[in-house]
Amino acid sequence: MSEAGVTRAALIVAALVFSTLLGPRVALPCVAGVALLILEQVALGGRLSGLLGAWLDWASPQYRQRVIRHEAGHVVVAHLLGIPLLGYVLNPWQAFLRGIPGYGGVELDLAPMQRWQTEGGIPWGDVDRYGTFWMAGAAAEMLHYGQADGDAQDRQQVIRLLSGIPSVQPLGTSAKIKAQLNRFLRQSQALLQAHPETYAVAVQQLEQGSPWPDCVAAIAASLEQETAQEV
Repeated sequence: MSEAGVTRAALIVAALVFSTLLGPRVALPCVAGVALLILEQVALGGRLSGLLGAWLDWASPQYRQRVIRHEAGHVVVAHLLGIPLLGYVLNPWQAFLRGIPGYGGVELDLAPMQRWQTEGGIPWGDVDRYGTFWMAGAAAEMLHYGQADGDAQDRQQVIRLLSGIPSVQPLGTSAKIKAQLNRFLRQSQALLQAHPETYAVAVQQLEQGSPWPDCVAAIAASLEQETAQEV
């Protein structure tokens, strides 16, 4: 059971205990709710409850805007560093249909990672680029809100890179790993601060739900305009 599923189950069990004080008419529906939740967690891996949680979050305009700004950071930094993306999904239902947890996010081309496995290691240049890419969402949040709330999974991706193996190793608390995370974060912030107009264009494209080719074209055009203005 996922951590989120455990949390939801604990809440329902707590409600069940409380409901026993109110009599069987309240307790019986709570028992049924607990049974259904356990069945959903076991049979579907918590996907339906995860979808419900994502929809409840997504209903908040403030939450959606924060997510869009986070993902726009990834998009812009990926473009600047030449990291291939396949597109994005920013809709809980579409993410659910495609087997992506939560609201979705940017879709990374996995071909380079498959090449790393074939070659038996990750070149440091790629670690540096991809580490900066993964921290770009947090960088975007920090530049706009002063803090990052949605970067836990991104940090785990960086730890995977630095460990050099598919599974997460207990390196997340080491001073060296923390130093690298902070370095990647600073590099992402510097890139976004250097291209504020392009970042704003990316935010607008994601807000509009533009097709991926249109997003790429708009970002490329904005960067060309920035370059022309500098000259």
